[in-house]
Amino acid sequence: MIFKEESNYSNIKATFTVGELSEYIKNTLERTTHLRNLEVIGEISNHFQSSSGHNYFSLKDEKAVIRCVMFKESSGIEYLENGQLINAQGYISFYKTRGDLQIYVNKVEPEGIGSLQKNFELLKTKLESEGLFDISRKRSLPKYPKFIGIATSKKGSVLQDILNIIKRRYPLIKIKIADTKVQGKDSSSSIVKSIKALESQKNIELIILARGGGSLEDLWPFNEEIVAKSIFACKVPVVSAIGHETDVTISDLVSDLRAPTPSAAAEIITPDIVELRNSISQKLNEFYINIDFLISKKTSNLEITFDPLLYKKPDILSFENRINQYSNSIKTSFLKNYEKFHLTINSLENSLRTLDPKNVLSRGYSIISKKNNNKVITKTNQLKVGDLLSITIKNGEIEARTTNLKNKIRRIDDE
Repeated sequence: MIFKEESNYSNIKATFTVGELSEYIKNTLERTTHLRNLEVIGEISNHFQSSSGHNYFSLKDEKAVIRCVMFKESSGIEYLENGQLINAQGYISFYKTRGDLQIYVNKVEPEGIGSLQKNFELLKTKLESEGLFDISRKRSLPKYPKFIGIATSKKGSVLQDILNIIKRRYPLIKIKIADTKVQGKDSSSSIVKSIKALESQKNIELIILARGGGSLEDLWPFNEEIVAKSIFACKVPVVSAIGHETDVTISDLVSDLRAPTPSAAAEIITPDIVELRNSISQKLNEFYINIDFLISKKTSNLEITFDPLLYKKPDILSFENRINQYSNSIKTSFLKNYEKFHLTINSLENSLRTLDPKNVLSRGYSIISKKNNNKVITKTNQLKVGDLLSITIKNGEIEARTTNLKNKIRRIDDE
């Protein structure tokens, strides 16, 4: 480092490298006695525990925020929870690698409830007294949903996770997505708007309200009263899938079902198509067994009826007619039930076969995607002239480039 002395002492200038300045700040802080053993009162935010057991969080009040580190052997780790007001004891230092000023916390003691957590508890008590959390009002979910809505951001990975699981488990579902702002200013009103838009869709059966994990501040829109009352007033069941399993919001408490994660929500609301196939197969086996039993029982009845003929010599023609009636009744019943189950099986097989991409391609269709990002093209407004394309057909792939784009007449079905 270089010091340059000016005409008076107050104008002394110093030139540092970044490393020298960082070291100087660190040493200055660590030599300051009253910063070596201090107590700081603040509200925990952005708490995260690493795989090694060390804890990282921020302490904040209405004026400022400061980073904190608490190693796993420290005392009071059990009090680390977002929204908790604590007394943190430790020392100030400067982490040169990231240029962070932070408190190295040795001990934590609870100081009370933070402002956000306090607001959460107050609203929770209010809404609970109004009956919004009442178990008796929670509705059951459809066992085999045909049409669902998803309210979440289209930009995050949460939506793709949900769609991938639904496609794998039950691809017959129709899905309507409402792009929703899930964090920051105006996000609560965006959530309310999305719920209302989805419930207005004809024949929609349930709504998934989803967001990935975050701090108490990040998830706060889902703790707003207007969101809670929008869920409560929704005409169809709402599944709340907010954050991680440990994150509990007001929306979770009001919704008809709380899923621990967005991925879990997709699992919960969909049946497994493989299990359905197995169930159908089992039902068919039971049907065949019942038919065999019925035939066997009728045969025994006929034998019991026929035996006296050998001794009493009744009207043979009459008994033959009765036997033919029984036989025809059995055949008719069997054929009706057999045709019914056969049609059901064929219908399911045709549905599954229609969904097979290979069958679609074999009928002359193709899949067009951008070469640079493999994104599937469904509308012309996703392209511009000159884009390099990949066209997948039944027996291979074709590379092409767009030279002209034409839009067809827009229909309601295209929206």
